Amino acid sequence: MIEELWHQLIDFTAQFVIPDWGELINLMPVFLAVLAGLWLARTVLRLATAGPTRRGKSRMTPVAPEGLHMPGPTYAPVFAALGLGVLLFGIVLGGEWIVVGVIALALSLLYWGREGLREYDHLVHVERLPAVIHPGPPPGVHLPGPTFRPVLGALAMGVLFFGLVFGGWLLLAGVLFLAAALLGWLADARGEYAKTVEADSTGHLENIPAPRYPTRLLGAFSVIVVFAVLLQAGIIPPRETVPAVGEGSPAPSGEAPGPAGPSIVARDIKYSTHALEVAAGAAFEVAFTNEDPAAVEHDVDLRSDSGTVLLDHPTIKGGESTTYAFDALEAGSYVLICSVHPFADMTATLTVK
Repeated sequence: MIEELWHQLIDFTAQFVIPDWGELINLMPVFLAVLAGLWLARTVLRLATAGPTRRGKSRMTPVAPEGLHMPGPTYAPVFAALGLGVLLFGIVLGGEWIVVGVIALALSLLYWGREGLREYDHLVHVERLPAVIHPGPPPGVHLPGPTFRPVLGALAMGVLFFGLVFGGWLLLAGVLFLAAALLGWLADARGEYAKTVEADSTGHLENIPAPRYPTRLLGAFSVIVVFAVLLQAGIIPPRETVPAVGEGSPAPSGEAPGPAGPSIVARDIKYSTHALEVAAGAAFEVAFTNEDPAAVEHDVDLRSDSGTVLLDHPTIKGGESTTYAFDALEAGSYVLICSVHPFADMTATLTVK
């Protein structure tokens, strides 16, 4: 009896002395989410209890001085942070979670943008007071008018970051979008500088004209970004027009299948090898094993050296294995890539000699 209790105690303490590091690493996102939730709850509690506490029976509502506009509290940054968190989890888990993350972040940013537009309208459509003639502005004081350039720069940086992850056409669209936003920002800065130089002779410092909504620029780059995504995903040109190199079908009657090829293992969202070599003119197979968690799907697709999709294989879940068959290829260099995670770590160069 005592010996059995002793063994149970040893088994229980072994879970803390010799933990399963693989399981702990898989639970790392959960630990981070718990820490983030505790920090957020602590921040909300501190904000709720901030300020003087001896003001009578109820808290006094702050009142802004006359003529001063103070925006009220907003949950937009919290929603944006949550949307970004969902998107980052989607990038890790892959599959439909990426779509859910993009939708969550887009909705949170649209909500934030709507609040920003309301504040802007409130500032623009106020009743103007009679002009007061001053001998000149206070020395060194200049308040530029509102501008959309920071918003455009942030959107362009977002597209550029996605381009750095996925590369190709999306990266080019991000560079063009950021260049257009920065050039417009530079033009506004040049206009502000011209006004300050003009004030040296007139004694009156004026702002540049109020900006208009950048509907044309946003519309043009929305079309460019969508077109780049379609090109990057291989949707256009249609895949049906691309001659498939191999379909994974059995060899014709009377012909023996080609020799088996190399193997690839997916672990921690990385291919185990990034360079493979097979013989030209002979069919081959690639044994593929997914050792990531069950929710993480991978595959091994074939693309040309220029990025054209030649063969789209079905994905497999974590813990599963399969064998992908390829028809004979001509001599040259090809790309084996995971369509779910098209990163450099999940890309291999296939050399056919």
